[in-house]
Amino acid sequence: MATQRVGFILGSGRMGRLHQKRLEAFGVKTNMFDGAEACRAFLRNHQKYTTEPDTSYFVVIATPASSHYEYVKSALLFGFSVFAEKPLATSLADAEELIQLAKEQQKLLFVGHSECYSNAFQKTLPFLADMAKHDELESLSFVRYNLTSDRGRDVSMVWDIGIHDYALFYELKKSIPQTNWRKVRVTFDENRDAGYSMRMIYANFRGPEGKKPFWRLDLNPTHYATLKTHKNSIHIPTDKSTDAISNEQREFLHLLNLPLADRQRKMLQNLEMARFAVQTAELYSTSPNSPK
Repeated sequence: MATQRVGFILGSGRMGRLHQKRLEAFGVKTNMFDGAEACRAFLRNHQKYTTEPDTSYFVVIATPASSHYEYVKSALLFGFSVFAEKPLATSLADAEELIQLAKEQQKLLFVGHSECYSNAFQKTLPFLADMAKHDELESLSFVRYNLTSDRGRDVSMVWDIGIHDYALFYELKKSIPQTNWRKVRVTFDENRDAGYSMRMIYANFRGPEGKKPFWRLDLNPTHYATLKTHKNSIHIPTDKSTDAISNEQREFLHLLNLPLADRQRKMLQNLEMARFAVQTAELYSTSPNSPK
């Protein structure tokens, strides 16, 4: 008999509902809890929810960012594997504690930085890597403007929207390891109260004979994903059946099925990205010029 998977989703906001929809499309049974009292009650009384035979359980954390540390820690201690929305925690010390706990408990801890799993972003990385082989990267800039929303107001803009770009930055760095990053000017421009939406990444290079090659990616969800370079403009086709959240959920479920050693190795790759994002956010949140 095949093992039935059950996902307990903490948080019924936009992200919680999106995770529920995607998981159920993968054949996962879900139960949703919302509000601090209900979420804590579920974790305290978790055993009564896990009595079905031939069933495997995990927890999805889609609550406000400031509560992630508490819920992830409790779920791991109670023996659940965990899918946590970004950020893993709102301090580097807390993030490292959770990573260590996941290793000790031998449970899967996976952090959802969904834009890193988008088809558009993944398909453009080879273009950047190819350019970096021939020209020197001079600057890398991230611009993220959101329309005003009540969502995410429990934390500063760094932890709310900046955390997306810090994870994307990690993936970009991985794609061009030969780059001397001490010579690269990296900037982040974020505004969650703008009158319009923008998600752009700009990379500028120094080419031969004074040429200035560039790589610019538009990830605005209301636009066609577009990569522009000094040579051409490329529209990246998107497939709604393989959106970013589905991609990361598919990866999470795949890791759950791996033998322990392979699962731990893959888990640590995801957690290194999550750790870097938290470390960068902590750096910017303590800067006197950081967005509040």
